[in-house]
Amino acid sequence: MLALNQTKSLIQRLKKIEHARRSLQVLSGDILSGSKRAIFAFHRDDQTVAMQELQTAQKKLRLATRLTVQESRIRYDGPWRAAQEEFAEAHLLSQYLRSGKIGPVPDVSDDPDIFIGALSDLTGELVRHAVRLVTQHKKKSVTQIFQDVDTVVGFLLQMDLTGNLRTKVDQAKQNLRKLEEMCYELALRS
Repeated sequence: MLALNQTKSLIQRLKKIEHARRSLQVLSGDILSGSKRAIFAFHRDDQTVAMQELQTAQKKLRLATRLTVQESRIRYDGPWRAAQEEFAEAHLLSQYLRSGKIGPVPDVSDDPDIFIGALSDLTGELVRHAVRLVTQHKKKSVTQIFQDVDTVVGFLLQMDLTGNLRTKVDQAKQNLRKLEEMCYELALRS
């Protein structure tokens, strides 16, 4: 019924894809956790550790990208997309803390869903950073973060997003509200 050569070839191909998928899952987990550690280090104001974690995650991201080029069927696997988004979020936070600006994220897919997800999540990290600044009595910096997150939310609201991205945008709006309340409280104290 089936040609033996064809079935052997098919089984070998599936094994190769599954091996690549498992390798990608391991790398994705490493990228995700390294990016999270970088974000936490940024919040502790430990730039050295944060940048080391980000660089390590970026090296693994490049390895993972090569895997997805070799096996295009795994390019859209959930763990891989989550790892890219977390790395993008960490990289955007790094850019913002260094220069007050954000831009393209190197080595991350140009998939708009990944960037929009990372940008939305960045607003939560900026709220955490603003809380730290409030405790240091840096009202001007908190106000600047509020204005920047307002700009991001305004950009996100220009798109008609659905599903997971819509949820993330709703969370970004909540983060904007938290920053607005912080600025209000700071104004009352002045």
